[in-house]
Amino acid sequence: MTSSPPTRPAGNRALVVALVACLLVLLLAAPLGAQSAEAQSAQTQAGVSLEEQRRDTIRYGIDSEIADLLAKLTTEKEARYNEDLLGLLKSSRSVKLRIGVLDLLAYLEWKGAEAPAMAIVEERDNQDADLVASCLSYLASVRSKDALKYVGAIIKEDNKKLLPALVRLMGKAGGGEEEAILLDWFDGDTATPAIKEEAIKALGEIGSAKAAERLGKLVEDAEGGKVPRMFACAALAKIKDEASVKPLVKASNDADPNVRAAAIEALGAFADRTSDAAGEARAALVQGLRDSFPKARIAACKAIAVGKVADALPFLKYKARNDPERSVKIESFRTLAILGSGDAYAFLREGLEDKKASAEMRSLCFGLLARYDPASSMDALASVLRAEAAEKERSFYTDLAREVANADKAPDIGKLARILLADKEYLIRIAGIEWARKNKSSELKPDLESLAANDPSEAIRKRAAVALKSY
Repeated sequence: MTSSPPTRPAGNRALVVALVACLLVLLLAAPLGAQSAEAQSAQTQAGVSLEEQRRDTIRYGIDSEIADLLAKLTTEKEARYNEDLLGLLKSSRSVKLRIGVLDLLAYLEWKGAEAPAMAIVEERDNQDADLVASCLSYLASVRSKDALKYVGAIIKEDNKKLLPALVRLMGKAGGGEEEAILLDWFDGDTATPAIKEEAIKALGEIGSAKAAERLGKLVEDAEGGKVPRMFACAALAKIKDEASVKPLVKASNDADPNVRAAAIEALGAFADRTSDAAGEARAALVQGLRDSFPKARIAACKAIAVGKVADALPFLKYKARNDPERSVKIESFRTLAILGSGDAYAFLREGLEDKKASAEMRSLCFGLLARYDPASSMDALASVLRAEAAEKERSFYTDLAREVANADKAPDIGKLARILLADKEYLIRIAGIEWARKNKSSELKPDLESLAANDPSEAIRKRAAVALKSY
């Protein structure tokens, strides 16, 4: 039987509740954390690993079980079951399940289902229209050139369910011939508003220099409709014609706040160059931090991060300290971390050490430093984490532990994960194991081996053993 966590005094009950609420939520996104420790233990006792159970679910499970698994695999961005799912796509007669499989494979951009997806499109007269549309969306995601052969026929058929996905395929995989069709839809009166909007997005995907001037005019047109103008901004960011900077700068001061936000975000695509147009873009982005619309300020932060606009540093510091919107403060801190200067990292360390700041902002600074500046900040981070672990009231420590556990693709912070693995609370140790499993830090292998052999909790021993198998 699985051993229970050690009994704790009633006075620690609030801490335990907080740990359960925080750490188990973060573990839901990980393969092992998607189930309770008891369920994992039961599987291990039965001699069935999580991977085997998932493959059995794909082979033999009912619709609801498979749907739940597809959702988990999407959250995890897990591709190891793609071949199994391909078999399900070919064998299942459930339209809903086949669409679910295609959606996941499209999200993963896995090319292995190209042939069966094209076969379904080929037989579209005898197939469910939603399934065919899902196949076209999948083929768009993998940029299937072969699937472009269906463009002419499906346009003639004028099937409204298929056209939006077909337009996405044309944008992702198309060339000059598809560009001409998209331009006709954009300029003409034959396409519905919905198809025209899809055509605008597709022209951006295809990188249509021929569309840049026309899209720029749409961006500037106050009567052009909010949504098409926003899509046009995003398309111009992908086309990257510097002549587009002027209309985007103009739109960044538009009366419509959503258009302003879209234009500001698009300017980030031009800001990392050395031209005069790039200078205009950088200046507009810095001014975007002053916008009264919070989404526009967030867009400015994101665009500044993309364009590496160093001139924005003092503005970002001000926003991180003083902006009235929590979401803008958070994005300002993130942008400072991405800019990556010594000055920015020093500011984040000050934020971490500021006892007057909220625990949320301090833990955010901790997590950003762990991800972006582990080399220079590691000693300070480890010192803070150890100090908070020793506190009687450990809610802030729990926040810091969550930041460590969620630091995917951060193998340089093994020193911090080691502190979690040695913690007295078994849920914190679980978080450390999950970090080790995801990041495969070789320096933690001895710690995992020790937990697998000696931890007082059977659930921990088994989790550590499974994590070691992933190395």
